[in-house]
Amino acid sequence: EIRGKFNQLRAKILELPEVIEKAQQKSGVTYRTTKSFVRFEFRPTWIQVLLRDPKYKSDTQKLVKDVTSNEWGYKGMVKLTPDSDTDYIFSLIKQSYESIL
Repeated sequence: EIRGKFNQLRAKILELPEVIEKAQQKSGVTYRTTKSFVRFEFRPTWIQVLLRDPKYKSDTQKLVKDVTSNEWGYKGMVKLTPDSDTDYIFSLIKQSYESIL
């Protein structure tokens, strides 16, 4: 079920202009144009979605957690679980994408 949600998000991300998928990484998949805007890291029961910013205007559900202090190069994180709304999470990913244009 979680794989299906990832594949839905992956398809939407790849429809964005000039996106490159970097899948040959040890622990995850990164998407970028001139800069990386989202990274998926796979866990046994959920997927960690790393975003560029610690918060987003449209995050009415307050899903984005500030992970700036972890110094990963990403400042926001969302957990993708089987119960997650992929459209909502994609809206956050799209804002991260737009922040690098």
